Amino acid sequence: MTASTPALPGRDRELRAARALLHGALAGRTTTLLVTGEIGIGKSALLTAIADDARALGFTVVTAIGARLESDLRGGVITRLAEGLHDGPAESLDRFHRVVRDALGQGPLLLAVDDVELSDSWSLRCLAYALRRVADQPLAVVLTATTGQAPVGEVTLPELLGAHHEHVELTGLDVDAVAALVGDAPAAACREVTRGNPELLRALADQLRPGVTAAEVHALGSAEIGAALRLRLRRHDGAAEVVRAAAVLGEDATVDRLAAMADVEPRRALRLIDGLVRLRVFRDDYPLGFAHAYVRNAVLADLPVATRAADHARAAVLLRDAGAPDERIAEHLRGARAVPLPWAVEVLRRAARKATYDDRLDAAQDYLERALEERLSSDERLALQLELVHVTFLVDRVAGMDLLRDALAHADDARSAAGQAVTMLLRLCSGPEARLAVSIGLQLVSRLTSQEHDESWELRVLAYLAGAGNDVALALRAGMFTDELESEVPHSPRLRQVHSALLSLGHALRGESAEDAVRYAAEALEGERVDVFVQPFVFTVSTCFLADAPDLSERFRRMIGSEAEPHDYHLRKGTVVSMAHGMDFLARGDLVRAKTFLKWQLRLFDELGAVAVCPMAILCAARLVEVLVDLGRFDEARDLLARHGFADELPELFQHNVTLFARGKLKLATDDHAGALADLLECGRRLTASTVDSPAVLPWRSLAVRAHLALGHREAAAHLAAEDLARAKRWGTPRAMGTALVSLGLTTDDEAATRALLKAVDYLTGSVARLLHAEALLELGARLRRRGHAERAIPHLRQAVELSARCESKPLIRRAAEELRACEPATAHGTVHGLTKQETRVAGMAAQGLTNRQIAEALFLTRRTVELHLSGAYRKLGIAGRADLAGALRRHQDQYSA
Repeated sequence: MTASTPALPGRDRELRAARALLHGALAGRTTTLLVTGEIGIGKSALLTAIADDARALGFTVVTAIGARLESDLRGGVITRLAEGLHDGPAESLDRFHRVVRDALGQGPLLLAVDDVELSDSWSLRCLAYALRRVADQPLAVVLTATTGQAPVGEVTLPELLGAHHEHVELTGLDVDAVAALVGDAPAAACREVTRGNPELLRALADQLRPGVTAAEVHALGSAEIGAALRLRLRRHDGAAEVVRAAAVLGEDATVDRLAAMADVEPRRALRLIDGLVRLRVFRDDYPLGFAHAYVRNAVLADLPVATRAADHARAAVLLRDAGAPDERIAEHLRGARAVPLPWAVEVLRRAARKATYDDRLDAAQDYLERALEERLSSDERLALQLELVHVTFLVDRVAGMDLLRDALAHADDARSAAGQAVTMLLRLCSGPEARLAVSIGLQLVSRLTSQEHDESWELRVLAYLAGAGNDVALALRAGMFTDELESEVPHSPRLRQVHSALLSLGHALRGESAEDAVRYAAEALEGERVDVFVQPFVFTVSTCFLADAPDLSERFRRMIGSEAEPHDYHLRKGTVVSMAHGMDFLARGDLVRAKTFLKWQLRLFDELGAVAVCPMAILCAARLVEVLVDLGRFDEARDLLARHGFADELPELFQHNVTLFARGKLKLATDDHAGALADLLECGRRLTASTVDSPAVLPWRSLAVRAHLALGHREAAAHLAAEDLARAKRWGTPRAMGTALVSLGLTTDDEAATRALLKAVDYLTGSVARLLHAEALLELGARLRRRGHAERAIPHLRQAVELSARCESKPLIRRAAEELRACEPATAHGTVHGLTKQETRVAGMAAQGLTNRQIAEALFLTRRTVELHLSGAYRKLGIAGRADLAGALRRHQDQYSA
């Protein structure tokens, strides 16, 4: 019957198997087919199609259906089959056998029983009796049974069918067949939620609307399907309750929770779960759950709203008592509307924070809105509203600002509102959020009276910090507050610490006096922890100059190393102090340790997708690029910038000044001098526009001097070097002076250059800036060598190699080693008394006082190779060891010259 296929899309294979069975019966062979499958998979539809096909082939077709309501009626199924063959009730086994035999005498016969597992025991016995006594006859028998459904009587299907029968297990329809049923709806999503079950697909198709999305399909569920399942499971005591509990618990379902929710004993719950797995209601997997997402939605749709809310509240309590993560508890609290749970507020706030952290802003909004349904004090309500303002602002800035105005307008107590606002302001970090911060500060300050001076001052400080570390317009706007904030002294000890930090920051930004900046920083670090130190902008500047004051640097790390939860949702505990360590090591020239700290933190930021938006993450990436450049890992630095979108045009945010500086440094190191100069000058332009142009922030001029020189712009380089020196004198730290004097030495001629480089070395000797010290020594040694003073150059270059090796800066080691080799006395063939070139080079460096390790690092050899070259030199020179090396080389050089 070819016309049957369109009525059963996706069942061509099964229909072909059934047709082969019918043709086998026509050939005089008794055939038996068992069709099994889950509830709703289409067994009855397939049986009807087979019956139609059989009639078209000339079969007498008689059908019956097993029914739960008739399973206790003796002979119900057999009687319907017998009546279909125009006979009376089958009163005995032999009588039914004779009825079948007589029917076969008139032509081929199809006996079909749907839901055979629900047949009464007598009927099954009659069928089994007849089938064992009819062979080589034109008889086809087709039975259907629900997978996992045990027969109601004592006769099992294997006993009924015997060993020789065909078996077809129906599975879900494929995507093409699903598409034929659901039309324009997303077929893949429809198949995913129903697993291709035709009955579920028909129910789903009735709910589909034009333009439905895949996400909407995943949320659909039919109350009618839920009710039908509930009624079907009614015969299994507790099964419907377990299914309901599983629907409510979702991914939180475990055996103990299902048992508790369903009020059944755990061992019984296990038996019920086993049965539901066999029925294909539950999947045979862990965690426990439904085989079809649509069935779970259907069960939930069948629950009254109040019942579902109460169930979710009970699930939340179970999860809380089990110590489940906040976000899992919050999912149930979100469903427990109108059920008072006072303890839920803090759980929902923590979950909202985590959701914001994970960029699940819709979930964060839902959690906070649910928390606002609880009974709250005015302070608690405002705190929640401000948190909701923040999340809403991240989704829709206009809606966020509207919500802010509404929240502040209804705040009862301005002083209390200011305190709540301060907590919120500390959470804001990105450029767009700075506008929200400034708006909150200004709106609340206008409501505070002169009696609330401290509250007003703190709000203005935080608004200033948020604005100063962002785009130029906001930075200039924030800068208008600087003088009044510095001149006003708050009353509380904590805020006086903040005031000292602000004064320290002001000196650093303006580059006025490192001595005053350090003095104010020491005052700020005297008391308890103050949150202002973990604001990204303050933190960035503080670590720049505190590295030159080791005691303060250590106190600073202790101050920010609190175990308190970070305010910024992009940060984890320990992130700030770990970054402080990384940047402190960078400032000191301890490059490997700096890389370890910064690379680990960048990986954490990267996991959150925060590298492009969070100032702390951008700062971390930029500083790591600096470290990689100093280590000589240029490809890795270039890949890091490209991977995070920092290789092209950058927004005008303060944190990207650091990116421009790092990128310029990389381009300079890889001989892209024009690109380096463009990045460094743009960095300087932005800093100047923000009125932040201090050697304590970014020493961009020193790198720009080198780029100008590489391009032949000597006059421009000299102008920048003079500017740099003037600012360095004003700031006054050895690092700033040493950096500026090196730039001056590179742009000056004759003895003035040497004097500048000697001063630079003097300033940096004893400084914590070891890598800068090594660079100053290198430039001094190189200049002395070029002016014919090789002997004077060697000690400086040897020390440069030593310091560079300690910092593990391969580019600097290479340059210093090349200069040192250039100081070696020349010979006609590059050898001395039979020494090879490499032996001569190694022996010469050893004679100049370098250790085997330093020589190995300078020449990129292993220590073992260095030792072998030295042993060869000792043997050829006829000396015992290193102590005689300098004299032997000198003697043999003199002999060679003579």
